[in-house]
Amino acid sequence: MYIRRSATVKYFLVAYIGAALYCEWLVYIIQPIFWPDLQCNEHDSSCTKILFIADPQIQGDTAVPPPMSYLFNWDSDRYLKSSFSVALNHFKPEILVYLGDLTDEGSIATMKEFNGYVKRLSNIFNVNYEILQVWVPGDNDIGGENEPIKADKVAAFENIFDQPFVIMYRNISFYKVNAITHTIPQYLDTSQSKNYKMVVSHYPITEKRGFVQKVNSALHPNIYFCAHDHDSKYVKQNKDLSKREKTQWLTAANTVLNVPNDESLYEIYVPTCSYRMGTSKIGYGAALLEHENSNLRYTVFWSPTRFPYLFLYLLLLIIALLYCIVFCAARLLHRQAAVVSKGDDKVPLLERI
Repeated sequence: MYIRRSATVKYFLVAYIGAALYCEWLVYIIQPIFWPDLQCNEHDSSCTKILFIADPQIQGDTAVPPPMSYLFNWDSDRYLKSSFSVALNHFKPEILVYLGDLTDEGSIATMKEFNGYVKRLSNIFNVNYEILQVWVPGDNDIGGENEPIKADKVAAFENIFDQPFVIMYRNISFYKVNAITHTIPQYLDTSQSKNYKMVVSHYPITEKRGFVQKVNSALHPNIYFCAHDHDSKYVKQNKDLSKREKTQWLTAANTVLNVPNDESLYEIYVPTCSYRMGTSKIGYGAALLEHENSNLRYTVFWSPTRFPYLFLYLLLLIIALLYCIVFCAARLLHRQAAVVSKGDDKVPLLERI
């Protein structure tokens, strides 16, 4: 057939295959080239690698009706799985910290839907080696922002992600502070008092003047990590909370933030890792705690944007559809002209003069 021999169709096929190879494979290979070199010194046996995952907010079952929801969920899950796999294999962390809003509709889901979301999370953030994982709930998981806190979801989250509110690894203590329920964990073992104390929360804490004073008095943390805002930034203040500096953005491609263990208190906002959150700056926070916890280095492994590639697919599809319409119309007109021509041949010669 003519359409199979058409060079234009071959060009379309090559364009689609090339776009798919780049958008679904090559872009993830290229991206780490632009990441800063954040690796432990080979002589520092105390160095610990931590990867932070914030606001994946996997798409729920009700935001978009079927059958489009299947396509949207599949693409969103696949993107998160691909970008996470690249960051994991590149950095090879010893600890993963999930900073909440793991789901988009967890707080309003039925328990069957909630369990289904957890299975999807397990498939997306799949790790093929033994690793410590710290799970913190967000408002989209248990409620608390634009809706009441859901007691059943709080219980379900704690039951599924069954772990203590204080988690220790080597000489680091992770304190899971819930700024949604205003819960502060208590740890009374004085033998761990010299540990590096890291508060992890979904909501920012240091901007809540009354609450941060309670947290500081109870835990005396060295640093705070939070999410929720979907942006990459940090704020610095004195440990006695007497002086708070202006919030600084942390968005440059190769920026590494050095946080010495001194009298300064940092709160680092980890950006969202989902392309659905209305920002093009998406990625995973990465930290090295080194030199016997005397210094922390932090950066963001930025992920490739997604919407431009989806628009590219849509553009190629529109061009292909327009070509098919024009081609079919041209073929139809050509056939009609051929029928008329054959009909004229049957008219006697004298009647055509």
